[in-house]
Amino acid sequence: MSDNASYWLFTLPNFVMAAALYTLIGRYVLSLIFKPDSDVVLFKVFNQITNPILRTVRAITPEMVPNGLVLVFSIFWLLLLRILLLVAALTFGFAPGLGG
Repeated sequence: MSDNASYWLFTLPNFVMAAALYTLIGRYVLSLIFKPDSDVVLFKVFNQITNPILRTVRAITPEMVPNGLVLVFSIFWLLLLRILLLVAALTFGFAPGLGG
């Protein structure tokens, strides 16, 4: 595989996880501003986009964790996954280098 093509192994998953992470953070900030049953379209869109992520994290999170904290756990797990992806990319040589 060429050097440029191998960088997509890092860049594409990192981009998707970053978008999900920032969307989760946006949902958290909006949840501080709006009520859970709010009719604000932006809040509804953030909820619809992030609900699949929260359901997935809820499935792997212990039952003793309240539903309100699943959002925080989701942010934590995505940050951890991005760090692990970077470590794997550096270890196996498919991380993009610094410009030049």
